[in-house]
Amino acid sequence: MVKMLWTAALFLLPFTVDAGGKLQARAVDVSTPTLPDRKPFGFASLVTGGGASTDNNTYVVENMMDFRTALKLTTPRTIYVKGELKGSQINKTTNGNCQFYIDSSRVPEYNFTLYIMAMNETYTDAVKAAEAAGEEFEGRNATEYLNLLNRQNGWRGQAQNVQKSWESIDAQGDVTLIGWDSDAYLNGVSLNFNDQSNIIIRNLRISPPQDCFPAPETYPSSWNARYDAISFVTTTNAWLDGNILEDGPEPVAPEPFIWGWQVDRFDGLFDVEDGSDNITFSHNIIANHHKSLLWGGGEKEGSRDIGKMKFTVFGNHFVNSMSRNPLVRFGTVYIANNVFSNYNNKAPLYNNTATQKRAAYTPDFQYNVGLYNMSSVLMSGNYFDQTGQFPDDESKIFTFSDLATPENPATLCSPPDLSADEIAAYPGLKSLASPVSQLNGKDVNLTENVANKFTYYLSTKTDSVEGGLVQSCAKFGEQAMPRSFDSGADVFAYVKENAGQLGRNTP
Repeated sequence: MVKMLWTAALFLLPFTVDAGGKLQARAVDVSTPTLPDRKPFGFASLVTGGGASTDNNTYVVENMMDFRTALKLTTPRTIYVKGELKGSQINKTTNGNCQFYIDSSRVPEYNFTLYIMAMNETYTDAVKAAEAAGEEFEGRNATEYLNLLNRQNGWRGQAQNVQKSWESIDAQGDVTLIGWDSDAYLNGVSLNFNDQSNIIIRNLRISPPQDCFPAPETYPSSWNARYDAISFVTTTNAWLDGNILEDGPEPVAPEPFIWGWQVDRFDGLFDVEDGSDNITFSHNIIANHHKSLLWGGGEKEGSRDIGKMKFTVFGNHFVNSMSRNPLVRFGTVYIANNVFSNYNNKAPLYNNTATQKRAAYTPDFQYNVGLYNMSSVLMSGNYFDQTGQFPDDESKIFTFSDLATPENPATLCSPPDLSADEIAAYPGLKSLASPVSQLNGKDVNLTENVANKFTYYLSTKTDSVEGGLVQSCAKFGEQAMPRSFDSGADVFAYVKENAGQLGRNTP
């Protein structure tokens, strides 16, 4: 287990305002936690965050009001989060909820149930028929009711913006954000960094807000929710280490709703797009979510992402993360020495002797790594810890989409699967040539695995073509990880002990 260490320090507590109206902070003698002695590495090796912590740039926050203020400061700073901070906290006496956000908007007649009803043509046609006949509908004036239904979609965004103004924070860069201890929890908070740089986030547990006003996509359970736990847009040089990103301690089921709809109020845990770059994601727990890490925008944003979007992913524990671990578009990602734990209760998509289409179904656990448009992914020494009815199923390690340009293919490199002669051709990858990735203690050849899965995928989908995925290590250079491992068992033990917050290495 990780031990908690403490050291005496001087830091700054909640804010005061001086005679000139300038934001100040009050200094007191207390003790601050000492985090594991880790330094930024990989693509984020030059990150400094808020820089050296001094009496004048270090804050401890214990409520959302101070937290919002500290994150929006434009000077280099270190912020400690102490205790549980709820994104819905409006002030010292008021916490928001969905009805509060509606009542606080300019559209108090918005109603989520009516919004869903208004999208059902059969239902609205019945209201129109009652209006044409001069009749009431369900005890209402049909004309007035139809007008109310027709306005729900336009009102939704206005109500949603009120929730966003409280639970989502547009943060400034040059910041080190640290959880005080294992009780440090941003509950229902979305951190947005737009066109920022130089960010360190450590030792925090974060659950994203549940969107009061999501939009339905596909019946019955696909929705477009608004909030990620952390979002980077055109943001560079960041290190996220030792955090827990999750919906909650247990998976949060979609909410049963009218006419069979199942409302999913969550979006992503850590989404990155629009030319963000030089990010290291290490020693984190990603848990109980179904679309966790989306790295890269769509095809229209490709020109902004190509040549950027570089990530190092090391020592993380994915726990019942049902997809996007990560999903990669356009970027270059080194995925080394992570553990992927999930339960798999659906039959394999294929077996090694039959990689053609079979009866369609929707699995609970979908996949781990998504290789999408022009992505370049290196995988080394990862451990797949799978339970459930089909624990040995190797068919869901990868998935693909939009690999339709052989002239600009997606690329996978798996150094442990290369021969000695092949490794000799790439001397910079020698340190990543071991250990072999494993599934439940058994070696798994990812070179063969991805080839089999792509063959299967081509037999079931039309968005990709032969040659849209290649296997090559030519474009990957040397990258040193914090430590090396002798076996998959060593990786598993290390990640289980070191991923997560101090004193909390489980969701």
